Amino acid sequence: MIEPLLLKPDNVSAIAPTVFQHVWRSTLDQPGFALLRLTREVNSRELRRAMVELVAAFPVAFVPERFGRFDQQVSSKFHRDGAPPASLLVLGYESTRVRSRFWLADASAAAVRANLSLSAYLAAHNPMFPAGEAELVSVITELDLPHGESFIVVANNSLLPFDPGAGNPLGVLHKAVIESPDPNGRRVINSIGFTPRSENVTGLPPAERERFLTRDDLD
Repeated sequence: MIEPLLLKPDNVSAIAPTVFQHVWRSTLDQPGFALLRLTREVNSRELRRAMVELVAAFPVAFVPERFGRFDQQVSSKFHRDGAPPASLLVLGYESTRVRSRFWLADASAAAVRANLSLSAYLAAHNPMFPAGEAELVSVITELDLPHGESFIVVANNSLLPFDPGAGNPLGVLHKAVIESPDPNGRRVINSIGFTPRSENVTGLPPAERERFLTRDDLD
């Protein structure tokens, strides 16, 4: 199990360098993800603001390319979210009575071991099928999710090959299983996709960010 990092909602920037180091890796000596527990109870809007402020404090400038807020009680298989090849995924889970399990798979490490690019590896060993997932067994980590409180998962969602000279960010896959869905309960996830800012990549307009931070509805 990976130990969670502690995030202070009123001082998000304090933990940002450590989260960035864990997640935005270009070598395989870091996990490519981080689990964050909050040091106090927060409401939904505070959780979303912490997600945004965390990435804003990273030493590399990122811009949002996607915002989402949804109630999900359907299990998933190992996958990366649809996004640019260099991308960061931030998931903010609101407190819920619906229990779930969450795993990450270091597909970049598996691809290096197979002497393939990540995209070629996933094409050859599709993790949506049992045989493809079986290839990942040695690089899978289950997170010890907090129960009855909000928490954040940050994952490198990139689809770039390992290249020491280029310093490409190396992505991981993720999946969740809800063993006992609750038709009378909710499992709300706030999701942001980020990508590095560049001259040609400016991200979504500020109005979209503000809507994400203040909305009460779900997708």
